[in-house]
Amino acid sequence: MDRITGWVAEHHGIALTDLRAVEAGADRGAELFRGTDGAGSGYAVKWTANESAAGLVIPEALGALAPGTVADVVPTHDGGLWADVGGRRLSVTRWVTGAPALGGPLRREQWTAYGRLLARLHRLPVDDGLQAAVPAERYDPGRWVRAFDDADRAVTGVGPGADDIQHRLAEGWTAGRDRLFEVRDRAVALAGVLRRRADLPAPVPCHADPHLGNVIVTGDTRVVLIDFDDAVLAPPERDLMFVLGGGVLPFAPATTVQQAWFLDGYGGVDPDPQLLTYYRCTRALEDVAELALVALDATLDLPERAENLGYVEGVLGPYGLLAQALSGR
Repeated sequence: MDRITGWVAEHHGIALTDLRAVEAGADRGAELFRGTDGAGSGYAVKWTANESAAGLVIPEALGALAPGTVADVVPTHDGGLWADVGGRRLSVTRWVTGAPALGGPLRREQWTAYGRLLARLHRLPVDDGLQAAVPAERYDPGRWVRAFDDADRAVTGVGPGADDIQHRLAEGWTAGRDRLFEVRDRAVALAGVLRRRADLPAPVPCHADPHLGNVIVTGDTRVVLIDFDDAVLAPPERDLMFVLGGGVLPFAPATTVQQAWFLDGYGGVDPDPQLLTYYRCTRALEDVAELALVALDATLDLPERAENLGYVEGVLGPYGLLAQALSGR
C-alpha cells in the first residue's frame, strides 16, 4: 500500500490519507484501490498490466463531450492519463458516488439515460488518437475458443474424489456440453463469415462490457459508466447485446419494456443478427471458461467458488446467454 500511496503523490500530486484494496473484477492482472485524501475526496487507483490504454483514453474523450457520464481521470503532473511505474500502468480517477445499477431495478428515466450514454459513446469521433490507443475488432475468437477448450478438459477431468461444487459443475457441464460445442463452432464459423463481409457497420468506440454491474446510478435521470478496460473499436452490436434480447446477465435480464426504455435514449436500431449472434457466442465462451475454472479451484474460498458455479449454471440455463446465442435472434 505504501508504494502505491507514494506513487500517487509523486505522479498525481494527491496525498492519500487512506488506501484500501477493492475487488478488481475479472482482470487478474490489475489491482484496484479506493483512496481518500485529507479533504475526504475519493479516488479509484488502478495499477494494471493491461497493455491497452483504451480504458483511459475513451472515458477521457467521452467525459469531455458528456460530463458526468464517466469517472473523471485525474491527470499526472505532466498532463498524462497515467504513469508507468513498477512495470505497470498507474492511473487515478475520481471515485463515483452512487448506487450500483444491479442493486435495484432502474427507473424508466435511468434506462433512458443509460441508452443515451451508450449512444454518445458510439458517436465519439474516431480520431487518430483513438485509433492509435484503442484495439480494433478483428473477428478472431481464438482466445476464447482456446480458453473454452482448456476449461472443457478441466471440467470433464473431474474425478470421483472431487468436492460437491466440482461434481455439480461437471454434471451441469456434461448436460450442456453439446450445446456448448455448438456455440463454439458457431463462433468460429461466424468469424470467418464476418471477416469476408464488405457491408459491416463502421466501427465505433465500444465499452465492450457495459452490463449493469458497470453502471452507477448518480441521480434520478443520471447514470455513469465505469471500467472501460475492454474498450474496442467495433460495430455497435458489441455493446447492444448487453441489452437487446434480454442482455447477458441471466439473474438480471432486461425485460422488453426496459429494452424499449433504453432505446428511447439510444435511438432506433436495426441490429445485424450475425453480429449479435457472434458476440453472444464469444461472450458465452468467455463466461463459462473463466467462471468454470474459478468454481473448480479448490484453493479458493467456498463462497467465491459457489458464486461462480451459479453464474455458469445461469449461462447454461433456459434464459441464459447460451440459449440466446443458439437462438440467432
